Amino acid sequence: MRTITIVGGVLCLGAWNCANAQAQVTLYGIVDSGFVHQSDPIAPKQGSVSSLTGGGQSGSRFGLRGVEDLGNGWKATFDLEAGINTDTGTSTLGALFGRKAHVGLDSPLGNVKLGRQYSPFYLDSILPADPFGMGLMGRMNNVFSTHSRVNNSVSYSTPRWRGWAAGFLYGFGEVAGNSSAARSYNGALSYQEGPARVALGYYNQRNAADTATSHAVALSGSYRAGAVTAYSAFQAVRSTLNGVPGATLADTSVNIYMAGLRWSSGPHTVLGVITHARDQRRIAATGAKATLYAVGYTYALSKRTNLYTSFGIIRNRSGAVYAIGDATTPVYGQKGFDVGIRHRF
Repeated sequence: MRTITIVGGVLCLGAWNCANAQAQVTLYGIVDSGFVHQSDPIAPKQGSVSSLTGGGQSGSRFGLRGVEDLGNGWKATFDLEAGINTDTGTSTLGALFGRKAHVGLDSPLGNVKLGRQYSPFYLDSILPADPFGMGLMGRMNNVFSTHSRVNNSVSYSTPRWRGWAAGFLYGFGEVAGNSSAARSYNGALSYQEGPARVALGYYNQRNAADTATSHAVALSGSYRAGAVTAYSAFQAVRSTLNGVPGATLADTSVNIYMAGLRWSSGPHTVLGVITHARDQRRIAATGAKATLYAVGYTYALSKRTNLYTSFGIIRNRSGAVYAIGDATTPVYGQKGFDVGIRHRF
């Protein structure tokens, strides 16, 4: 990271000494690229594909993060983060700052942010429960509904008190004449003390036509014992047709279970996960289900640079259509392997 300190309109770069510094802007980022091999990435079966791609372990990005000390424990903050496809040099997520773009205030009373931002549901109940850190072949969003980013949103996060913290977010739909269309809200409650962590999250999202609502509850936890950290998570995902009590959409009436491990020693980290999803609808005749198995390994060359590799296999049954990585609806299941390098700055 490269930090720029601003004092009365004067820039102070890096480690230069500037008295009475009031504001800082930090340039940060990740560059990640590697080789990926996937079987049947497009349904129906069309054979395997090998490719050079970016973001195997972490999405490549660069960002500007700023903070200004306002006194008495109050700070103004902002974060602008752009995603990059390192294989082509193009932007990701369809926007210049598609990953994050928000401004806010930090205080002893908590944190308020406005803009495009990560949801408390994702930050508190999903991401900390993923032994793969939302990367590689075993990442949780292969199966879990993550509801990670929300546009046009305002959020509030409490300070952590005796291990407890909470976060809430509301996303405006901004549809003329219908305040409920496309709107979303979510929240999370977490407890962290020593090696143990547990979180409960909920999200609710209406579609732009205001004809359906997707919602999910997630319960997750982790426990660290020496070099080993154990992870577990449960999620119930439902989509309801608005105005039709009891009706559900076919692809989101699902319960999901995950168990994983992470072992770290020196520069070595070994990862493993099993995730299972099953259709819970009573009207479902097929009982669609899927299971993901994945292992991974990373080797730290330095504090900022590491090598990585992982292997995953997902088995779809009775019409389930889950995929590994960037594949699309592999009805018959899929295998994937990757190896790459990641540098953080």
